[in-house]
Amino acid sequence: MKSITKKIQPTEEVCIKFTDEEMQYLNMQPGQKFSIHGNDDGSLLLTPFVSLDLDISDWSRETLESLIATSCEKDISINEVLNDMLNTYIDKQDGIKEINS
Repeated sequence: MKSITKKIQPTEEVCIKFTDEEMQYLNMQPGQKFSIHGNDDGSLLLTPFVSLDLDISDWSRETLESLIATSCEKDISINEVLNDMLNTYIDKQDGIKEINS
């Protein structure tokens, strides 16, 4: 695993700046999005987001209406609803793996 130590620079928002050389070394693209995970040692792990294309044309009307209802109730986009659902599912699967370990 490639590792670089960076100092968080104060801005109006939290921002970690990488040089062009660091981005090339880490195989990063401008505008690439990451999730941030805190480690017990105080370090952060940046994990790149992965795009996922879903074909909803085969989904039932009931499922689509449920997505829309949840989106309206939480005042978030359907993409965020799907993201939350996938994260919940992944977290549950990780919990099952830990129990079975």
